Amino acid sequence: MKSAFDSGVSSITRRQFGQWGLVMAATGVAGCGGGDEAPIVEPPAKAGALEMVAGALGGAGFALQQGVITRLPMALYGLAFNSLGDLQFVGRYQHDYRLGRRSKQGVSSFSAIPGQGFIGGLFDALDRYLVTSLAPAENGLQVAYLQGDTPIPLAGGASSTALRDGVGTSAYISQFMEPLLAKDGLVYFVDIDPSTSRVVLRTLGLDGAVKTLLQIPNGSRLMESPTGGVRRYTRALYPAALTEWADLVRDGDAYTWQPLSNQWPFEQVMPLMKVHGTQDVYWAVSVDGGNRSLAQVDLSGRWLAVGWKLPGPFFAAAVDRSKVNATTLFVACGAGGESVEAEDGLEIVQCSLELPTTVVYRWLGLSANRGEANDQNQARFSFVRGCEALADGAGGLIVLEYQRANPRPTTSSALRSISASGQVSTWALEPRGSRLAIAYGNLVAFEPAGNALVRATQDGKSSWQPWISSNYFASSGLGNLGVNVLRTDTTGLLWFAKRYWPLPFIGFGPFNGNSIVGTIDAAGQVRIVAGDPQAVYTPQTYPPLSQRPWYMDIADMAFEGGSAQVSWVLCNRVVLDDTGNFVRFHPELLRIDATGRQAFALPSTNTMSRVYDEPFKQICVLPDRPGEVFLSSACGVHRWTQAKGLELMAGQDEPTPGGVVLGPLPAGLNLVKFLAPGPDRRSLYVGSENSVLKLVLPD
Repeated sequence: MKSAFDSGVSSITRRQFGQWGLVMAATGVAGCGGGDEAPIVEPPAKAGALEMVAGALGGAGFALQQGVITRLPMALYGLAFNSLGDLQFVGRYQHDYRLGRRSKQGVSSFSAIPGQGFIGGLFDALDRYLVTSLAPAENGLQVAYLQGDTPIPLAGGASSTALRDGVGTSAYISQFMEPLLAKDGLVYFVDIDPSTSRVVLRTLGLDGAVKTLLQIPNGSRLMESPTGGVRRYTRALYPAALTEWADLVRDGDAYTWQPLSNQWPFEQVMPLMKVHGTQDVYWAVSVDGGNRSLAQVDLSGRWLAVGWKLPGPFFAAAVDRSKVNATTLFVACGAGGESVEAEDGLEIVQCSLELPTTVVYRWLGLSANRGEANDQNQARFSFVRGCEALADGAGGLIVLEYQRANPRPTTSSALRSISASGQVSTWALEPRGSRLAIAYGNLVAFEPAGNALVRATQDGKSSWQPWISSNYFASSGLGNLGVNVLRTDTTGLLWFAKRYWPLPFIGFGPFNGNSIVGTIDAAGQVRIVAGDPQAVYTPQTYPPLSQRPWYMDIADMAFEGGSAQVSWVLCNRVVLDDTGNFVRFHPELLRIDATGRQAFALPSTNTMSRVYDEPFKQICVLPDRPGEVFLSSACGVHRWTQAKGLELMAGQDEPTPGGVVLGPLPAGLNLVKFLAPGPDRRSLYVGSENSVLKLVLPD
């Protein structure tokens, strides 16, 4: 589709975009992609490094430092020790499954498991680590044991619509819940018959034989009995309320449940596992989420040991049976607070009874340190739900947190500032809108609800005031929420871009929309520079890549300045098939000056963790570094030059975070939340792991 504006777009574009080339020294504004002409702080020459400015590290991912696991994902399955004291588990970050190990000697590793979607279970009587996955042809679940990192099928996979007993692939397994290794060498587990919804207890033998024993009440957990047999704890509301402890009793070939007399505090704690070497004492976790504490409780209801305060919500627990020690439990738990996010990650803590007290030590991983604090040495941020960062023209940043750690009744977001020295303050001015920019001496934001721009004084000491409302800013449905880029050029002129998104958004759409680029002057006059506001695109009329107008798919803009008057535009171009379905992204960098445009295809980096994740997020340029463009991807910061193409500066080309590692480049990054010009020509600000970092570029 070609708009009426396209015929005159070339000359307008070359002239107007060429004006982006001067550094905005006069106004002191340095948006993403620009900075002051004279560096505010010029550090001594040194090699590139990643440094902390403010915040506290911690989060989700797979990371090893000097052989120690320093980051764990939020999803962790099958936390278990073998008879030698080696720990294993399966961790998952989105679609990335990895086997985690820590040997008794302290050597740790992560390795990929061939195949998809393996869930960790436990060690069997032969010290084989069992995992489950979907069986071939989706015939229920298949249980396998790991030989090195390779799964060897053991049981499950029969073609059936109901549970089926048998050996190996002749058995049908629907669920593999609450697995427990008993003294008789069998693994007992809970399964649900898909044909009847009956919940049953089954066994898995060393040879892969699966046998169904009897029905088990809904809401039951399997525990070890004092004799090494099977005991169940039940706290169910459906189909009838039931609180009960019972032992599995065998009489010949028949099995029954024998209820036990007990005074267990069902409303207060949930049992985890039996305390090794005791009769009826169980590790338990408080079911009151606010307490997050552990205890040792017996069936008579006596609290034998208390005081383990966990740093966050409980997820999993394991005991090292190679140690004859009834006082230590290893617990996987989340970050502090009740709101748990996938980016927070887990940490495994060691809970030890050290008379006369109890102690919790962090053992593996480091969960997120979200919060809202302004102390220079203990500043806390919350970037999990997204954020924006804008260079303030004085060497620091203005940051918009989309979801603050301590929401107020009137707003859940926050505006905060960080100085070049790391001093943090939270503004009294409550945010309105997003897409922050500094223009004409004001802080400007886009407010989708009114198709409007609002503004406040740059220091945040005035209230927000309406400025401009225009149909050019209007949304056309989810995923097309109006203005997606708002940047100030080096002459002080404010630019905006509106992008059509031809893909579904969180299950809705795709919708219709258009793509335009325009300017807003100091008087609030809006001028369209490229695109036709009347042109309406659909996935079916979305132009093919070879015919795509340059102004579509814009993700960000940056302003280099200097004598060449160069400007840059980042485009994550969407490629669709003939039926309008997503195929891939084609990232592209546009160089625009007074003589015209050049398009440079960017390499397809492995930074997309979900199908619609865009390969690059933001771009920045720095003063006195002509021809260098800095880009952020999911977990990395890159530099592009025409001579060398794309170079990784910090982090990694991986869809799964490896955690922030400070020090010499490439160091390490978790999910990159923002990229902004630093206080001088050799540095960038990077947001990652709820922290503000400084990427010092090599000389």
